[in-house]
Amino acid sequence: MKKPDMNAIPDKPGVYLFKDPKGRIIYVGKALSLRKRLASYFDSSPKPVKTGRMLKRAASLDYIITSNEVEALLLEANMIKTEKPRYNILLKDSKGYPYIKVTREDFPRVMFTRNTSDEKADYFGPFVQAQNLRGILKSLLKVFPLRSCTDTRFRQGKTCINYQIKRCKGPCEGLISKTEYNKIVAEIRDFFKGKMEKLQSTLKNEMENYAEKLMFEEAAEVRNRIQSLGKLFTSQKIVMENDKHIDCFVFGRHKKIDYVTQCFVRSGKLIGLNTKIIDDREYYEDEVSYVTQFYSTLRQFPEELFVYPQPAGNDIRVLSSALNKLSGKDIVIRQRGLGNLVPVAQNNGINFVEKYIENKDTVYQMTERLKKVLHLNDDIKTIQCMDISHLSGEMTVGASVFWDKNRGFVKKNYRKYNLRNLSNNDVEAVYQIIKRKAKNIAQGSEDGSDIYIIDGGIAQLNAAVKAFGETGMNVNICSISKGRSRTGEKFDSAESIEEIHVPGRKNSIRLKRNDKALLLTAKMRDEAHRFVIAALRQKALKNYKKSPFLQIDGVGEKRVKILLTEFPDIYSNSGITAAEIAKKCSIPINVCERILRFIEESQC
Repeated sequence: MKKPDMNAIPDKPGVYLFKDPKGRIIYVGKALSLRKRLASYFDSSPKPVKTGRMLKRAASLDYIITSNEVEALLLEANMIKTEKPRYNILLKDSKGYPYIKVTREDFPRVMFTRNTSDEKADYFGPFVQAQNLRGILKSLLKVFPLRSCTDTRFRQGKTCINYQIKRCKGPCEGLISKTEYNKIVAEIRDFFKGKMEKLQSTLKNEMENYAEKLMFEEAAEVRNRIQSLGKLFTSQKIVMENDKHIDCFVFGRHKKIDYVTQCFVRSGKLIGLNTKIIDDREYYEDEVSYVTQFYSTLRQFPEELFVYPQPAGNDIRVLSSALNKLSGKDIVIRQRGLGNLVPVAQNNGINFVEKYIENKDTVYQMTERLKKVLHLNDDIKTIQCMDISHLSGEMTVGASVFWDKNRGFVKKNYRKYNLRNLSNNDVEAVYQIIKRKAKNIAQGSEDGSDIYIIDGGIAQLNAAVKAFGETGMNVNICSISKGRSRTGEKFDSAESIEEIHVPGRKNSIRLKRNDKALLLTAKMRDEAHRFVIAALRQKALKNYKKSPFLQIDGVGEKRVKILLTEFPDIYSNSGITAAEIAKKCSIPINVCERILRFIEESQC
């Protein structure tokens, strides 16, 4: 990019924007002095590799003047959140922490969410382990039987199966009063606030009151609730003797890798601790920018904040002002009192970095091995894998997944393709997908990759090569075929049943099942298969009323919907048995056998 006239750039605070030839913002930064900050990009000093790459890609520069540094900080965080610039790596791929959401309806619901934008609800968290939180919530709703139905279902005024299995108290039919129902909701709130002693005391008093009134069934229910809570609750590390909600950010460096460990303290207890790698230091402005961008995305604010190492005096004032404007309330920036948490956070950060380095070494070994197997000259940094699926030749769906050597699977680069006028022709489907993908890459609407993997045999590979060639693209490509099950392989060192096909080679490549090239290729294939099946399930459920399964005696719309939810790949997965269908879908075994016969006959 050509150096702009620095004298024309004001010596004032603001935000600057680097843009590509199409006018898209590729980098956003803030500055106390726009002139001085931008001058540093164009002076003669050596630049980091990625900064040089960004400047080569940039075609123009723009800036927005703000009245002070606080406004610049807020504007920068907001623009990174909304524009998602290519070179602002920090936090842009975050899908947010999981929370427990409690609605404010007459009969509230309790649910798992990552979206905290609904202001007509209360949130508890953030938590770190989503899978554990889902499990705890599932167990809690067995203990505290609250409704989980939609408002539309609730307004129908009829109990559902959850009432029959004692997972709901039936508020839709008025089988529990609003007061009694909200007592249960209050108990869940106490649980997630960490007030276990208060909750257990309340439940014990409630049990004794029922017993005194000779309401033994109700007393037994509360007793079971107390016992279940004892099993669910795990002691959390107490770090403070108060009820404050405090977020902590501990920044550090280990083996030349920067990290930040975030600690969430609720009611004096540490409920979550998570470390993130800051692997693009040159685009990482400072701790203040990181924290501001975090809350600009999360929108859930603590009562107090602790940052280590402590920012300079002016930076603390800027951060405090920015967070107060974002939250609409006063957030206290703590400067002491949480020193005992710093070593815990640092140890967690160091362990995380060690695992990160180990994983990067493994990824390097896998890409180097695949490069050798395929006889490539250039390093493999990105890979795409394509797969297709359909229901007996109908509703054909194609999909591609994207993998980056440094970031793993990049979900924002995943793509779905709806294919029409195909009758059980996998080869033609692959050709159409690649043709569209190649065109999109040429037009800039999709990113290209260093290598492309096709889920299929030599016929599908040849179709993909033909499609790329007709678009004028010369790419590295291979395909992988044979079973996803490895039950027939007895040893890791045994030859795999998987086959890798490459253009121009008559025989396929057979590797040992623990070969790193095969592990990477199979990992790509399995993720593409998972994604295309999810896309097919979504499409099939939209059209289940038109399913050919409705022709089968004993199969109605309800059973079709259950069947396609559990087995969206039922046409292509020959390993599915009638017993499996019967068990997962609660369909009589004789009907399941008719379904499999129908599929077999339709494929003849």
